[in-house]
Amino acid sequence: MADLSRCAFVALGANLPSAAGTPLTTLQRAVDALRAHSAAPPVVSPYYESDPKDCPPLSPRYCNAVVALWPRADETALSLLLKLQRIEADFGRVRSSLVNAARTLDLDLLTFPNASSNTTQLTLPHPRAHERRFVLEPWIAIAGAAWPLHQRTLGQWLEACGDPPLLRVIETDGAE
Repeated sequence: MADLSRCAFVALGANLPSAAGTPLTTLQRAVDALRAHSAAPPVVSPYYESDPKDCPPLSPRYCNAVVALWPRADETALSLLLKLQRIEADFGRVRSSLVNAARTLDLDLLTFPNASSNTTQLTLPHPRAHERRFVLEPWIAIAGAAWPLHQRTLGQWLEACGDPPLLRVIETDGAE
């Protein structure tokens, strides 16, 4: 496993098609876009399918993944967040007043090296990542169950998580 101690972790999710294609294709193209913002090749988790959590009724299933990026020397957590929001917009993300509405692409900054934040723009570490199996399982796949978060490990958070199991790992052609 690569040394991820200087990585920013980003959760990816989509449950609506975008101009790029299906939610899976959208996530794969979003990973391509994220490569431009990493000083080294990103580490990408497997892709998972999950039932919507805390979403409006009849919301479609999600495709999810987590990516580890190596921020460039001049990058800050806020500057990376703004880049993530630009990528979301590029893939047709429209922000809605409806909480947890379906979306073409959602990029959540989970952590940033040696950074914490509690502002209206950015909370780090992500305030709900430890409550979401669709974040924890892919994150563990690349960082390991012993990775620390909020004074516990990802594995401990996953063990305590009440979410139903993820539906499956989505097979890809290996082009990642």
